[in-house]
Amino acid sequence: MLPKKKRFSSEYTTLSILEYLYNNSQKSSVSKFNIVTRTPGIKSQRPDRINLMMELLQNNGFILSIKISSNTYYRITAKGKQEYLKWIRNFLDFARTAERGYY
Repeated sequence: MLPKKKRFSSEYTTLSILEYLYNNSQKSSVSKFNIVTRTPGIKSQRPDRINLMMELLQNNGFILSIKISSNTYYRITAKGKQEYLKWIRNFLDFARTAERGYY
């Protein structure tokens, strides 16, 4: 029997994207390519799901998209920073710790 593929929940993945933006987009915007290739756990997600997660973050005011020529770049907003520091960072730390203890 093959081991089951490990896929994170869309909520965990969405919050991980916000964490990546918190750590990497405060000084300059980042591309979706960088988000997808450098955020842990994202590579196993389908591109259409990533698009939905990015739209969710943007629609709720956590991130901002910036169109430059034909490329779109992303940056975390003040609201996104506030929520990350308020509870998201702690949630992700807890989830990662719990995951290690479970397996």
